[in-house]
Amino acid sequence: MSEKTAVRTREKWVDDVKVIACILVVLGHFFQSMTKASILPENDLYEWFETTIYYFHVPLFFICSGYLYQKYSKVNGVSSWCKNVAKKALALGVPYVTFTTATWVLKKLFSGSINGRVGGFIDTLIFEPAVPYWYLYALFFIFLVTPTFNSVKAAAVGLVVALAAKGLILTGGGVRRLRSINSSLKRNLVCARYEHLCI
Repeated sequence: MSEKTAVRTREKWVDDVKVIACILVVLGHFFQSMTKASILPENDLYEWFETTIYYFHVPLFFICSGYLYQKYSKVNGVSSWCKNVAKKALALGVPYVTFTTATWVLKKLFSGSINGRVGGFIDTLIFEPAVPYWYLYALFFIFLVTPTFNSVKAAAVGLVVALAAKGLILTGGGVRRLRSINSSLKRNLVCARYEHLCI
């Protein structure tokens, strides 16, 4: 699909959903920082708000990305898969590496002024992605393993497979394995702090 066609057929509802998700992310981080600084008390209302938005604000981004990926990408063979990997590595990898590097350098320079420890650069880049950028990291790997579907029937089969995998994790088959993964990497790979939200 050409760039002009993509612009002409841009779906406004996707942008609207992403704006709502962005607002929820900002609010979530704002209230977390306010409670950590003891400016706002941690009460039942705060706990409810935080838990509620974490159930769906990041999954909304994944839903929008998946929808657009299925609609505008065609990955149905080895060559199209290779092109897709190269395209996604450029589109997601460049901002991920750039901002992760900048964040890591700043954290190293001002390590006395931050709350958490600063790990090694390779660990941060590959094994424990920086908190704001884990989404790009996870999305890249999702695109690596997700095919596109040419028909509703094929999409239905893909959905059944995904739900079966999800069921396996929820019923305990995959939970033991998830619990054995390093906790920060687990958080980065499952799209939210609650492991039952996403595969």
